[in-house]
Amino acid sequence: MFHKMNASYPLACPYKKMDVKKLYESGDYLIVNKPYDMYINSDDENEKNTVTYHIASPDSHLSTSFQPLHFVQRLDYATSGVLCIAKNKSAAGRAGKLFEKRLTKKYYLAVVRGHVELDLADIEYDVGMDPSTADSSHRMVAVTPSSDACVLPRAAHTRLLLLETGYYGSDAVSVVLLKPITGRRHQLRVHCSALGHTILGDYTYSGAADVAPYRMFLHATRLVLPLQQESLDIKTPEPFFSDQKFASQWKSEQVVCKYKSEAEFTAACDVIDRSYVIGVRYKLFSCRE
Repeated sequence: MFHKMNASYPLACPYKKMDVKKLYESGDYLIVNKPYDMYINSDDENEKNTVTYHIASPDSHLSTSFQPLHFVQRLDYATSGVLCIAKNKSAAGRAGKLFEKRLTKKYYLAVVRGHVELDLADIEYDVGMDPSTADSSHRMVAVTPSSDACVLPRAAHTRLLLLETGYYGSDAVSVVLLKPITGRRHQLRVHCSALGHTILGDYTYSGAADVAPYRMFLHATRLVLPLQQESLDIKTPEPFFSDQKFASQWKSEQVVCKYKSEAEFTAACDVIDRSYVIGVRYKLFSCRE
């Protein structure tokens, strides 16, 4: 659902790399469509490629700011999409509790390498730090039947729904809907990589090999936040096929589940929400019995 916004946090600023578009605003919350390849905030006062620089002031993520903002969720630098920001501590606390209790619903569109050979999957591989980067906490890794080299693993759960198969240039790819049940660092990227379907353009989890695409194709498309005061269901338009840089390289093979309009995407979310779907190719990926 798309909403009108007030102008308490003006977007105008002298630096224009990519627009940060508002999706919703109230007295307590600001929800924006974060561009890909943009930081949420930075302690470097000269860093202008941040969400905070575009929507408020560069120091707005600090408690000492004249008009502090509170980020109740995070998106990676390379990930685009719905980002929820609270304008005060009490609002941040209310939203934070919903995230902690897993009462929110988050849905991501992704383009992954290879043709996915199932319709629906639950991925329940634990996620922890890669031992080789444990000091920097840069890379994460999934505990799978073939690999358990992991530091401080935590339970993680992602649902995956196949939407379409096709080709990006000459490379086989699939469009999938991802629903994280838990919220571990890099969870979606790590789980996709563990299945052998690394997200297109993911430099980190392709072993620095996937450098040709102009972006990483992971987008937070919908956030359902059941706040008592203002229950929110925020969506963005489909982000990939509307971009000529992607569309010009795309060739569809098979549409498994329609998703490009708002109504179709909502219907796809309804499918992935179901605990059991009759007549689909389903698989559980887990190291637990």
